[in-house]
Amino acid sequence: PLRNRAYKWFVPRDVYPNDTYPPYCGGPAYVLSADLALRVFAVAQLLPVINMEDAFVGICLHALGVSVTDPPPGAFNMYRLDYDKCRFSRLV
Repeated sequence: PLRNRAYKWFVPRDVYPNDTYPPYCGGPAYVLSADLALRVFAVAQLLPVINMEDAFVGICLHALGVSVTDPPPGAFNMYRLDYDKCRFSRLV
């Protein structure tokens, strides 16, 4: 966590006292089951909110005892692919 008030992502120790965040997913989206989404929402109501949403979701998952995992290789693509029914059935 950034402790200098000059930073946009500043988080005071009274909000999050640890020196590091637990592992978290960074990016525009996460993939999780509906039941886990409900559990994350429920635990989020009990934790102090920080202004870095990716890290906050990681804090929620940590509180639930849930590990962050990498996606299957090739499941996410940041480039255009020609349509192929079999290939697209395995993509997110």
